[in-house]
Amino acid sequence: MFKQRLTIVCKILAPLLFIEALLMLISLCVGLSFDKEDAYAFIYSIALTGVVALLFYLFTFKEKKIDIDNRSGFLVVSLLWIIVSFFGCLPYFFGGYLSFTDSFFESISGFTTTGASIIKDVESIPKGIMFWRCLTNGIGGIGIVVIIISFLPSLSGGGTRLFSAETAKSSDSKLSPRTKKTGKIIIQIYISLNIIATLSLYFGGMSLYDAVCHSFSALSSGGFSTKNASLAAFSPLLQYIIIVFMFLSGVNFNLIYFFIKKQYNKIWCNEEFRTYLIFILVAVVSMFILTYSDKLSFEENFRAVVFQGVSILSSTGLSNADFFLWSQSALFILFLLMFCGAMSGSTTGGLKLVRIIILFKNAKRIIMQSIHSKAITPVKLNGKIVDNQTINNVLVVFLLFMTTYFIGVVLLLICGVDIIESSRAAISSLANMGYSDSESGSLHYFPSFSIGAKWVCISLMYLGRLELVTVVCLFMPSFWKN
Repeated sequence: MFKQRLTIVCKILAPLLFIEALLMLISLCVGLSFDKEDAYAFIYSIALTGVVALLFYLFTFKEKKIDIDNRSGFLVVSLLWIIVSFFGCLPYFFGGYLSFTDSFFESISGFTTTGASIIKDVESIPKGIMFWRCLTNGIGGIGIVVIIISFLPSLSGGGTRLFSAETAKSSDSKLSPRTKKTGKIIIQIYISLNIIATLSLYFGGMSLYDAVCHSFSALSSGGFSTKNASLAAFSPLLQYIIIVFMFLSGVNFNLIYFFIKKQYNKIWCNEEFRTYLIFILVAVVSMFILTYSDKLSFEENFRAVVFQGVSILSSTGLSNADFFLWSQSALFILFLLMFCGAMSGSTTGGLKLVRIIILFKNAKRIIMQSIHSKAITPVKLNGKIVDNQTINNVLVVFLLFMTTYFIGVVLLLICGVDIIESSRAAISSLANMGYSDSESGSLHYFPSFSIGAKWVCISLMYLGRLELVTVVCLFMPSFWKN
């Protein structure tokens, strides 16, 4: 059984690492078009990644097809993010830009679309490395598993198990009865949106390089920027364009697909989408009232709160203002939005709005039943009754999320981080939010964390990206029993 699972892991990793090496090669070419500072860092990284991929391929060459059960699906998904992040950190490490811990932190932050950065001055690193940094956001946004199930024919029916191991259990994330076709549809939508975002930013005044990098960051809800000042370094027009694509990053891919097919009624009938709009509206109006300043024009005040509200709720983390100078009440609203996240089936992190909706509706049902003991009040979502198993799954995820958050805070406190920084860093990592890597609204303390604190944040980013249950199951003895 061990050999069978090892074969499955290697069979999937081989093409994935080849793809990663190819993407590093693209980053190398980008770097060479600007300067040659990072050439050897990429050459060494590509060589090592390619050799390991080749070894995995030779090890599993005779295995034409693989059958993935639920256990193997959870195991593969859990390992993929660690291994891809390890090889993704090599350009930083081989280039001598960061230590191994910092390199792994930057890599997993990119792939998990957290966007928390260990680099104090991003404008000082070579263009190729910076492009790779933003590209990891783009890869993480589409999802490693979606890429695999779309292009690896040997998976057979196992793609469904990989897909379900990574997507939220509280929503139907499939656009087609065939998982492979679903993956391809998602990739097509994602690439198309990136092209539209790049062209919009380019014609709005960004350089092509910055436009490509920021399209990766916005649509993946990643948040890495090419500027120390993040979006504050760009014009108001470009900030509004980024707002649009950050908003789209928080929308379920199903709804974007319905929009393309002109099935608009399915979009507005979606309860989670309406809640998404309401959350943004309430947050923006509240923060506008709490942060309005006579030193800025009406438009500047409006743009700042809209940008930060959408950025935080979509777990992107880009910024256009130093929101840490805002009132404590406004900061508390942003803090709550970090827990929420946007829609399920999107690229965003956090709990996801669909779970919050189900939690509140279930609480309302319990209260109503305590008043009217004989009343039958089912929990409904989009007009359909939510079964008890789904409600229980939501409760489990919520409990695990909050428990992991508090454990993360305690561990950061043990590592010497003060209580305020611990609470912010823990939710920033677990919700894959990361704030921004800019001078505006930045969490400057990530670079100053101890090695232990950095690994706590790395663990939280990883757990948050896999939504906890996938990893927790691996450590339950009952999960491995036949």
